[in-house]
Amino acid sequence: MSYRLAADVGGTFTDVVLIDDETGSLTTTKVLTTPQALEEGMLKGFDELTSGNYEEVASIVHGTTSGLNSVIERRGAHCALVTTRGFRDVYEIARANRPEIYNSHYRKPEPLIPRKDIYEIDERITYEGKVEKEATYETMRELIPLLKGQYEAIAVCLINSYINTENEQKVCRILKEHLDEDVIVTASHEIARESREYERVSTAVMNAYVAPSTRHHVYALAGELEKRGFSGTLYMMQSSGGVIRAEMAAVKAVQTLMSGPVGGAIGASAIRRENIIGFDIGGTSFDVSLVVNGKIETAVEAEMEGFPILAPTVNVFSIGAGGGSIAWEEAGGMRVGPQSAGAVPGPVCYDKGGTAPTITDANLVLGHLSPRHFLGGRMKINEEKTKEAFESYGKRFGLDMVMAGEGVCTIANHKMADAIRELTVRRGIDPRNFSILAFGGAGPMHAALIAEELDIEEVIVPANPGVFSAWGMLQADIRHDAAVTSLCLLDRLKEEAYERNFEFLKEELQKVLEKEGIAQQAKQYICSLDMRYFGQEYTISVDIPEGMGYCRDYIEEQFNGIYERLYGHHSPDDIIEVVNYRVTVVVPVKKSQAAGREGGGQADVIERLPGYFDGARHDMNVYAREQLTTGSMVEGPAIIVELTSTTVVPPKWRLAVDGAGSMIITKV
Repeated sequence: MSYRLAADVGGTFTDVVLIDDETGSLTTTKVLTTPQALEEGMLKGFDELTSGNYEEVASIVHGTTSGLNSVIERRGAHCALVTTRGFRDVYEIARANRPEIYNSHYRKPEPLIPRKDIYEIDERITYEGKVEKEATYETMRELIPLLKGQYEAIAVCLINSYINTENEQKVCRILKEHLDEDVIVTASHEIARESREYERVSTAVMNAYVAPSTRHHVYALAGELEKRGFSGTLYMMQSSGGVIRAEMAAVKAVQTLMSGPVGGAIGASAIRRENIIGFDIGGTSFDVSLVVNGKIETAVEAEMEGFPILAPTVNVFSIGAGGGSIAWEEAGGMRVGPQSAGAVPGPVCYDKGGTAPTITDANLVLGHLSPRHFLGGRMKINEEKTKEAFESYGKRFGLDMVMAGEGVCTIANHKMADAIRELTVRRGIDPRNFSILAFGGAGPMHAALIAEELDIEEVIVPANPGVFSAWGMLQADIRHDAAVTSLCLLDRLKEEAYERNFEFLKEELQKVLEKEGIAQQAKQYICSLDMRYFGQEYTISVDIPEGMGYCRDYIEEQFNGIYERLYGHHSPDDIIEVVNYRVTVVVPVKKSQAAGREGGGQADVIERLPGYFDGARHDMNVYAREQLTTGSMVEGPAIIVELTSTTVVPPKWRLAVDGAGSMIITKV
């Protein structure tokens, strides 16, 4: 027997999935997240599904937003930045652009490292990559006492080190030799070997800022798993959509910042639809991603809390709107989120000390949740406290309990629809050409209402939607990325230089695979070029088909075509410049496919509840998801309950179960 485990650590719940690789059977659970020690909640879920027997577990993969949250909440490591003399202010000056041009109150985000913690050393690499001033111990003699015992992590980013890493390597080696063993030293060339000084500094600083907490979490989890007899491989999700060994993630922590939401995007790409808007509504956030023409949308650069990051990232747009988002009042109007009750104290209905009404509480007073069947009946729901909270909240606006609850849900649905428009309409994409894939504990509750607002005709609720992100993580391949800057005008690019750069990156990635012990496994290399018209600042990426050698006409045609699609025009007579070479290596893992259950007849109604839509009361039938088989039909209004989630079918909508076990909800 061989099993694989996955865990998606959210703000309120930790979702855990166990797959039997021989039979393909799936076992799931959902436990409360333990914010102060994330591994405790994960291990509780692992222990439940394995019954404490880890000997036959081949691998474990997990994703978490703990690193992201530490950036948002500014509780990362106390770290320093070491840079070349004369470049101390690069990080603080940042870019001169103004992202919110009409916002007179706009302020740049406060740097993660204040200026007093930025140190200069007397070294220099020229723009051509020549060593003008060598970095030695003598150049750092006065610096080391200032760093020793003062910082948890050090970011090293020397000018032009993306061309020649010699000085940066020496500085990092000297720091590791003379500082405490537990201090993490981040070299910019190991994290982002690309041009653009500020972006490279920002990426190195971000890595240093989150690496200690990531390392602590990884080591704590690995230690507890070892005590339980686990001898398999521990992986962590990357923002790029691949997985990486946990010990490597502890060093390259910046690559795991979006590891939580990305699992759902990977799962969405496994659904048999060309165009999908996938969204995950958990306890804290609403995360939306796109699958276009069967491919996940990714970018070679991301932005986190206003700071650029040079790392491949799945395009995930997030807002603070989840089941735990708190309803409050401002200037006599209703507001919802982004503040969240989280796992502790949680929504009022959880009866764990929460007093502020939340979106989950609003769904309860509207009858969109079954108190008897919430979390499979494992969690007792306090209806009385919830109703009292909403009666009190509604009185502030002259509304009764039901109208207050509907107001909260309507505001939340509008915010979520706007988040989808941000990723589609504002980029010239028509959401009406997409299907919605709803997952997460609260996603299927809101999906049809959000689809109605966006005029989308089909909603898909996959099997086990509440743990879909965790299931998606088990579909993610092992992935590593490498890039190098090598500026050259396309009409002057020689085949020799073209091949040499790609070969160099493949060799670097091969070394990484050797460290992981998987160098001999089947793998695929994906090559691309970052290009721009000469004189421009930013680039677009052009994929190079596998096995294709240097073909200037093809590259030029693809670049102009992508430029036309993105910006509505192109300049075929302008000079094109190649900026970066990129290679991704993918080592496939075993995939699992969901399958529906054959059966006959209509499922039984297990409960009837009063529910409210648009102020009107309806009698709603409640069905158990496990009783729905391929071909089952349900007319709205209705509720489908299961262990990890609740699905709401509004009036004038219909649900049918397909052969993969997914519930397809369409407008009548």
